Amino acid sequence: MILNYTDFAERIKGLKPSPVYLFTGEERYFIDEGVKTISDRFLEKSLKDFNYNIYSAQDIDVSRVIEIAETLPVMSEYRVLIVKGINEWNAKERDSISSYTENSSSGTCLILTAIKLDKREKFFKSIEKNGIVILCNPFYKPQLNNWIKQQVNHAGKTIDNDALSILTDYAGYDMLTLRNDIEKLLLYCADRKDISINDVTLVSSNIRSVSVFEVVNALIEKRYKDAIRFLKKAVDEGEPPVRVFYFIVKDIRMLLKARTLLDAGKSFEDAAKSAGVPAFKVKDFSQRVKRFPKEELYNL
Repeated sequence: MILNYTDFAERIKGLKPSPVYLFTGEERYFIDEGVKTISDRFLEKSLKDFNYNIYSAQDIDVSRVIEIAETLPVMSEYRVLIVKGINEWNAKERDSISSYTENSSSGTCLILTAIKLDKREKFFKSIEKNGIVILCNPFYKPQLNNWIKQQVNHAGKTIDNDALSILTDYAGYDMLTLRNDIEKLLLYCADRKDISINDVTLVSSNIRSVSVFEVVNALIEKRYKDAIRFLKKAVDEGEPPVRVFYFIVKDIRMLLKARTLLDAGKSFEDAAKSAGVPAFKVKDFSQRVKRFPKEELYNL
């Protein structure tokens, strides 16, 4: 069976126990959360010392993994065995796990993780047939927004689109930062149902994002010396250069789309909406658009 992480999270309570789970993909937060979810479900905490093992693939031989997996649990229904980073093993070593999964012990819950694997491998197909493969890929923007809303709604609260936009601007696609900020927002708004822009601004942990916006604003306003200074500040404070570049490109694309629509006769409001600008930013955004003809945006 193959599931994406969202389906796995929704169906975990109804899924029958599987002898082997493979979490694979580039979103480490989903991998870590998935491993924790399975461990918590099948491991009796009082017997954890006897029935819980966790290893990095580079620190343990496949033969030893199979030996542990075939060991009966102690006074419990399940043993949990976790091996992280099995992409460190070669294909032949992973094939040994394939042989195990075909005749696996019903008392061991084997959890494997890997950043990237070839789906054509015998190993991958064996897990798909005899266990559960969970694909942990990063969210696209619409998926990310839906995920945040689900987290907030499950806590009995709501978040408006403007606050949602600010939250994702601050954290980007960093799921761990988002999860932490959501938890803090829920605590901060414990006595209220609605989460506002002010709440997000006050609570968000990603303070360094202010430096990113300073870079973007300086570029848009043609203050190029300031942009270079702010860029250095952002990087010195630990902001990944790729993330700064992401925000710069995002703003320029929005400006270019809005400028094109304005030149075609659309109103500022319609152009900003079509470009994906949150309602609370429309006034400021319209001032930015006025400063740049389309040709100049192409040359940025």
